[in-house]
Amino acid sequence: MKFTNKSKTVFVLVLVLMFMSSLVIFSVPLYKLFCDLTGFQGFNQQTSNIASNSEYLESQLDINVIFTSQVEEGLDWVFEAPPNMSINEGKKYDVIFKAKNNTQLISTGTSIFNVLPPKIGPYLLKIECFCFLDQTINPGESVEFPVTFYIDPLILDDPEASRVKNVTLSYTFFEKKE
Repeated sequence: MKFTNKSKTVFVLVLVLMFMSSLVIFSVPLYKLFCDLTGFQGFNQQTSNIASNSEYLESQLDINVIFTSQVEEGLDWVFEAPPNMSINEGKKYDVIFKAKNNTQLISTGTSIFNVLPPKIGPYLLKIECFCFLDQTINPGESVEFPVTFYIDPLILDDPEASRVKNVTLSYTFFEKKE
């Protein structure tokens, strides 16, 4: 059977269509897998069931979390981190970061976070976070930014990550330009 140029083109287009459809169908599960493996801010399928699961009430780790906050040049805000705290895996924790706009104008900032050492990133799961969202503060106004997080109990299965005793969770605000 000999293929004509038209039938080859149709065949290639059908293959491309099937490939693109597969990408659409599997994009969400692949993104969820990526977020779970890297700790990237996104979907965490285990967030709701592990943080409240009573089987993890017996803690095996004691981790010191150091919170830091910075404001990049150009954004006249005071940004304060909560005090350091000692945490255990499988338990949910709430902390409050505070910011104040020192200008006479409404200003908007956006923040990014960093987890050190990086091997803890996949296990430090944030349930609620202000990061990556624009935050607008009125002149002289002070606001609170809550963060709710926990350490995934699966950290106990990682020999390197389970030896970590100090974790730094750092947030940096940048000026959001129009």
